[in-house]
Amino acid sequence: MSRRTIGIGAAAIILIAVLAGIFGNPDSEAPQQQQSIGQPADTQQSQPSPGEDEQPQRDQTDQADEQPEVQPAIVEDPHAELLAQLTVAPESDAGVDYDRDDYPHWQISEGSRCNVRELVLLAEATSISEVDQDCRPLDGVWLSWYDGEEFRNPSAVDIDHMVPLAEAHNSGAATWPAERKSAYANDLDLSAALTAVSASSNRTKSANDPAEWKPPLRSAWCQYAHDWIAVKVKWSLTADRDEVEALRVMLGTCPANYVRPTEYPDRTPTVVHVQEQVEPADDRSEAQELPEGAYASCDEAEAAGLNRQVGSRGDGRGFPKETVPSARDGDNDGVVCEQ
Repeated sequence: MSRRTIGIGAAAIILIAVLAGIFGNPDSEAPQQQQSIGQPADTQQSQPSPGEDEQPQRDQTDQADEQPEVQPAIVEDPHAELLAQLTVAPESDAGVDYDRDDYPHWQISEGSRCNVRELVLLAEATSISEVDQDCRPLDGVWLSWYDGEEFRNPSAVDIDHMVPLAEAHNSGAATWPAERKSAYANDLDLSAALTAVSASSNRTKSANDPAEWKPPLRSAWCQYAHDWIAVKVKWSLTADRDEVEALRVMLGTCPANYVRPTEYPDRTPTVVHVQEQVEPADDRSEAQELPEGAYASCDEAEAAGLNRQVGSRGDGRGFPKETVPSARDGDNDGVVCEQ
């Protein structure tokens, strides 16, 4: 065999061995290189996509946005039911001019020698021990709950219509028959209707409603509002909007457990002694003490039908000082017993 033939054979053997080593060795670099190329693909595939990662956060945000708004708690008006008893309407006289004489008051109470004013005056005295035969108190103490003033002289005390006659007239009473008007002006059945207070507060109040006048004592507002409503409801009188709002403010001063105090429900005066009437020994001596045409009291002047005249305070009317010289003229206007 020639060297050339041996050389070719050896080369062929070497080539076969090299090829076998490349394709047959599991530790060769080619598979490792293929695995390292594939690894990033696997890793990238296992991570969530940006869209999937952000979706839950958007859902939570959307859910938060969809939560219903918290509404503020509605505080109910504790006096709404009471105020709802009032019929709200503008004031109107229904074309009938107001005349105080259409509402005759201080009439003699049935079964009593006392008139309505005297009964209220006697009943609302915080203490009293003696009255005369005409139901006039000879002593006593009165507390005006509008302003806290105390009096020992009954002439300094007025009997106030809780809802003034003129206010009632413009709130539905204008068209009432005469009997109902008189019954309203002399209402002894409802203790709230008539009350004994200082003459000054009564005359300052005049015919105003709660939107225009309130008792000077704020502590009196609660009872005043309750009494005002009680009168208007009993007599089916209307209330205007400003009046209702003022009543709401006054009721707002009431304590949560407020109960109106029971006050002389039957208007029965407590009298320890009734003075017997003493006839004057000499009529001429009495005539000398009082000027001609004068009266011992305003009640006598009213009973005699003496005409009243307008005084200096509001639209109240009273008697000339010279006709009732014993009465106190608090404002020095020459008119006494102004109502």
